[in-house]
Formats: sequence, C-alpha cells, structure tokens
Amino acid sequence: MHKKFVCGSAALLALAVAGCASDPAPFDPQSFQQPEKDQAAQAAARPMRPLPTTLESPFLDSSSTAPAKRPAPMAPATGPALATEPVQRLTLQEIIQRAVVNSLDVRVAGYQPAIDQNRVVEAQAQFDPVLFAGPQIQRIDRMTAGTLLNPFNPTAGDISYDNENILSFQGGVRQNLSTGGKAELRYQTSRVDIEPLRNAINPYYENSIILEVTQPLLRNFGTEVNRARITVARNNQRISLLDFRKALEENVADLEKTYWQLVLAERDVQIQERLLGRTMDTADILARRNLQDTTRVQTSQANAAVESRRATLVRAKAQVRDLSDRIKRLMNDPDMPVASAVLILPANQPIEQPIHFDLADQVNTALANRFDLAQQQLRINSAAVVARVAKNNLMPQLNLVGSIGPGGVGDDWGPAQDRVNEFGHIDYKLGLQFEIPLGNREARAIHSRAMLQRQQAIDQYRALVEQITLDVKTAQREVQTTWDEMVSTRQARFAAADALYAIELRERNNEPLTPTFVQLKLDTQGKLADAERAEAQALSNYNNSIASLERAKGTILRYDNVLMEQESR
Repeated sequence: MHKKFVCGSAALLALAVAGCASDPAPFDPQSFQQPEKDQAAQAAARPMRPLPTTLESPFLDSSSTAPAKRPAPMAPATGPALATEPVQRLTLQEIIQRAVVNSLDVRVAGYQPAIDQNRVVEAQAQFDPVLFAGPQIQRIDRMTAGTLLNPFNPTAGDISYDNENILSFQGGVRQNLSTGGKAELRYQTSRVDIEPLRNAINPYYENSIILEVTQPLLRNFGTEVNRARITVARNNQRISLLDFRKALEENVADLEKTYWQLVLAERDVQIQERLLGRTMDTADILARRNLQDTTRVQTSQANAAVESRRATLVRAKAQVRDLSDRIKRLMNDPDMPVASAVLILPANQPIEQPIHFDLADQVNTALANRFDLAQQQLRINSAAVVARVAKNNLMPQLNLVGSIGPGGVGDDWGPAQDRVNEFGHIDYKLGLQFEIPLGNREARAIHSRAMLQRQQAIDQYRALVEQITLDVKTAQREVQTTWDEMVSTRQARFAAADALYAIELRERNNEPLTPTFVQLKLDTQGKLADAERAEAQALSNYNNSIASLERAKGTILRYDNVLMEQESR
C-alpha cells in the first residue's frame, strides 16, 4: 500500500523565511560545499589497468607463432561488481518522498510564489492610510497699496509694508480610496505675528480641522479599475504557484524516468554478465579441446568475443552508477550526497500488466488538470482586467473636489481651539476639475494594445487546448505501442533462447566445432542478449509511457501520491 506524501506550498515556507525579524546569516559558500568535499575525500581510488601492449588471454597459450601471455592478476577486468559498494535499494515512492522533502530545484521554484505574494501586499498597500505631520516656519514680506489720496493726509496713497511671521503645524491622515478618490483629514494650527502692529490682536492663533476629498467621476472611477493592480498581482502569484507545481511535476517525472532507466541498466548488467559467462564457458571449452578437434582459430574467436563483451559490461556498470548519482542529485537528500559511495538500486518491479485508457476520459482529465491551462486562464483574466482599465482611461478626467471644516481665531491657542470646537464657523469648498488631451491618442493606443493582448492570450489558450489534446493522444498511443513492443520483444527473446538451445543441443550431440559453428554459437549468444535487452528496454519504456501519460494529463503528482496543498494566510 502506497503512502501519501503531502507537499505544502513552498511559498509559505519562503514567506516564513522572508518574514523573520532577524537578519539572515551571512552567505558562506564553504558550508554548502563541505558535505560533498567530505564524501568525495572518503571515496577510495580504483587503480587503472595498464594499457596492453600485446595479446593477453587465459584461453590462449604460447604454442603459436603469435604467443599470448596470461593477464596479470589485478583489478577485475570489468571493474568492481555492483555488490561491492554500499547498496541501498529504494522504491520509487521512497525516492519521490525524499525528493519532495529535499529537492533544491523544487525549493528554488517555491520562492517565487512567496515573492509574488509580497507583490500582492505591495499592491494592496496603496490603499493603506498614511499618517503625516510637520511644522513649518514662514516669513512673508508683503507690499500693499496705501489708502486714497487725502488732502488732510499728505502721506496717504503711498505703498505700505508689513511682515508676517507664521509658525504653523499640520498633521492628519490621508488615504487613497478604492473608488479612485483621495481623502484627507488634517488638523492645522498657526501662530501669526504681523509687523508693524495693525490688528487689535497680535500675534493671533488660527486653528482649523479640514476634511478634503477628491473623487474622479469618469476616468479612474470605480473599485474594479483602481484594484486592477491587486487583481493582476494575485493572478501572477497564482501563476507562480502553478510554476512551483510545474517544477514539482518535472522533478517527479524526471525521477520516474530515471528510476525505470536504472531498472533497465541493472537488468542490462545482469544480461551482459550472463552473456559474458556463456562466452567464457565457450572459450574455456575450446581452450581445453585445443589441438584435439579445434584449432587456435576457434579459441581466438571466443577470446575476441569475451574481450568485446567485457567492454560492454564495463559500460553497463558505469551506466548504473551514473543513474544512481543522478537520482541522488534529484533527491538532494542530505544523508546521500552525490559524492557519497552509496549506490542506489531499484526495489520496485516494473508493471507488466496491460492498462486500458479511454481517450475521451483522458482528454477531459487533462483539460481539467493541466497547470499550463490554468495559468493561461489567469493570464486571460489579467488581460481582461487591463483592457477594462484601458477602456476607462478613454474617458475625460472629471474630478469632484471638495473640502469642509470648522475654524477659529484667538489671541492664544486655547481660545482659538474653543471656537473650532464650537463648529460655529464652517468653511467649505466644492468644485469640478476637467481635463482631456486633445486627440486622446495615448489612451486610444493603450486601449487598442490591451485588446490585442487579450485576444492574443485567448488564441494562445485555444492553441494550448489543442496541444494538450495532442500530448494526451500521443502519450496514450505510446502506452499501446510500448505494450505491443513488449509482446513482440518477449516472443523474440523466447525465439533467441530456443535458437541458442538448438545450437547447444547440436554441440552436445558432438557436432564438430568448426570456426563457422563456433562463430554461429557466439553470434547466437549475442542475439539472445540483444533480445533480452530489447525486452527490458520495452518494459522500461512501457512504465515510462504510463508516467508520461499521467504527466500529459496533469495528474502525475496524484499518480505518485503527492498532494500539493496551499494553506491560507
């Protein structure tokens, strides 16, 4: 019974990291490199065999004019056996579980939703109230015209001068409204000292409370228009979350593919080992019967096949180790660094049962689950929001501007404030502001561009629907094709095994071991190995094709029991 692995949104993890109050620790590249360095230092170096300068063979002797010497007893000719290393067999589910928890590729992709979530907050913050305050000192040197000419006052009519020294303070709250307007509530107080003295009260205090509102009536009016930035930011955050799911799907799909390749590679090692064993048995028989009913020709034929098949086995073992290291890289498990000596081998047996899929059901599932289709829907929504904003911007700018508030004057701050609190003197202002560019070309161009971008996104959606249908159809056909290949390759293996059995039967019936017969036996051994590998390849391809179909449907995480949950904040 498979376990279910829950992968919470990595965006939340990244948000938690970003929300830490303390400063992050300094970046130390050495700390990230050290685990791999330590594991690499523990790896034992394998001696490399010297390149031969003459023929070396345990099956040929020096009785010929072209003598052969015995190979030196050194490291195995095909490299160390897989069992000589620390081996850990893991099921595909165990590997996927470790990757979901530790994969750095997935973790890196998980930061983007958190980054875009902060962009949503940035967009929302434009409607946060702002507290403001500030003192000010002002001096006004004012020239004013004198009184009318008066014969009794010869100086009348001259220009008069006075100075105003104003010390003021204002503070309050202002906020952008979701309707597009701006509201400001402020309190202000001023101390005015006029020189020369002309008023009965000097200096005097002037206090007031003012509510001021500016509200667009045409352009930039409405909640939808003014919250468009938030809507687009939220869509982008959801797209990033789907990108995170994409990275997770790619990681799981890559692990599926690599795992079945590893199954194939291990079977290939076993096949090549059996082939090498058969070939060495043949060479040994020929060496023992040398000069009885065989010649050096037959022994040399078998010896050449042995060395060629040893080389193939060397490559097969290296492929197992390469795939094991690739799985360690995809998992990023700290207990199994890439440089570690642990050899990962598969513990699962591949599926060998036919699985039937209904095309209509598969297409419907894909259209309901593919992440890229959901992303494109979000992009269309964003383009539609931008188009509606652009249409609104075609209208003229018509703003309603108004302010209202009580005021008071006194010889000190207290009396002035008392008059404010009485609300006996109310000042107000109400007006309209109109503005429109002649021709309005910029707004028209922006609207035309927004409409084209929306239609572009819709056509991309249509193309994506057809591409997804093609992906599913191709993947389903591949499942059927690889199954048919499995059937044929298994029959081919049976036939190749029967052919080798027939040749061995002829040999047991004392058929002369002529060079032609020996070559036929060696070739038939090779053909049996080829048939076994073709069958193993078809089996690996069949299991990969099932995983590829699940990925084409957008259900590979569910197929591998990985649940992706996004917690609400």
